[in-house]
Amino acid sequence: MPETPPTDSPSAAKPVKPKTAGFPKSSTPSQGLSVPTIAALGLAVLGIVLAIFGWFHPSTSQKFSDDQRQEAKGKICDSQSVVRQGTQFNTNLQNPVPGDLAGDLAVGTNARLSLFAGGAFLHQRLEANPATPDDVAKAVGDMADTLEALSINYLAGHSPDDSVQQPLRDQLRGQIDVLDNLCQPQ
Repeated sequence: MPETPPTDSPSAAKPVKPKTAGFPKSSTPSQGLSVPTIAALGLAVLGIVLAIFGWFHPSTSQKFSDDQRQEAKGKICDSQSVVRQGTQFNTNLQNPVPGDLAGDLAVGTNARLSLFAGGAFLHQRLEANPATPDDVAKAVGDMADTLEALSINYLAGHSPDDSVQQPLRDQLRGQIDVLDNLCQPQ
């Protein structure tokens, strides 16, 4: 029987801990945060601080002179007048050849187009004239929304006197009355 020293026997050997026990070691050297990482964190913190500041201290609205307000009001009132004229003309057209399907479709298409285009044009004019007084801007914006809603509902198949369109038509008449008062020369 071969003699082996007691420390060399397999049963007496202690289990060896693996060198990677615990948290895995990073493949990058542990020298702290790199300069780009610190810069990115700094910019993120700065962005958050500025966002919070902007939230609690919003910028003041633009200041316009009385002349600028009057000029913008005149432009918007002229625009709504042209839109009213165009929509009134096109929504009251009659087919020159009664019973002609193509003529009926053309008349209906012109009416829908004039309503939607009129609403879009008024929104565009409001955006282009930020000095418009608030009351006029709200009234014209409401009118534009109503014109577009009427157009879309007609495209969806609603008739002028149904329960969807009639209230919108009445609302439009009221909005026109408000604008008539607001757009009177002073």
